[in-house]
Amino acid sequence: MAEGKTKRFEATLTALRGILIVAAALVAFFYPAQAVQLLVLVGGGLLLVDGVLGMVTIDRSVPRTTGQTLGLTRNLLSIAAGVIVLASGFLASVFTLSALTWIVGLLALLVGLIEMASSFLDSDRQTRLWPTLVGGAVYAAFGLALMFVPLSSAATLMRFATILMLAYALLLFYRAWRIRAAR
Repeated sequence: MAEGKTKRFEATLTALRGILIVAAALVAFFYPAQAVQLLVLVGGGLLLVDGVLGMVTIDRSVPRTTGQTLGLTRNLLSIAAGVIVLASGFLASVFTLSALTWIVGLLALLVGLIEMASSFLDSDRQTRLWPTLVGGAVYAAFGLALMFVPLSSAATLMRFATILMLAYALLLFYRAWRIRAAR
């Protein structure tokens, strides 16, 4: 019974992550110019919330595995990227905007690569292999876009980010459904 409640809670948090990402993607789609300006706050908030919700879903009652350690690292990097983005106003006096963008892009790339690697190393995730791989690839692609697409192409980056956000949200909904169905 307690396991059913835990799975339901994990599914709910995973779906909540998807809902937040869909909301941000819709704002970016309908208000691209304003979205570029809001990207700092919304993107940082999303990274932070995604990392925190991911931390909450880690099962701490079982012995630590490599997959669990990778999940912990992935979520901590997501939280760090979110904090950097949200604190960019303060950090702008220390780093240039390009440097901050590159740092956040690198962190997002690492989050994606870790998520993809953990799908092969965590036996509990084997039932969710392809969504985890695609989700990690979305994060990695977003990180690469932040690192290598010039800031002058912000509108293009915003459209690309919107597509990636929606794809990642769909994968989160699929994961939530699979977790809920496995009860």
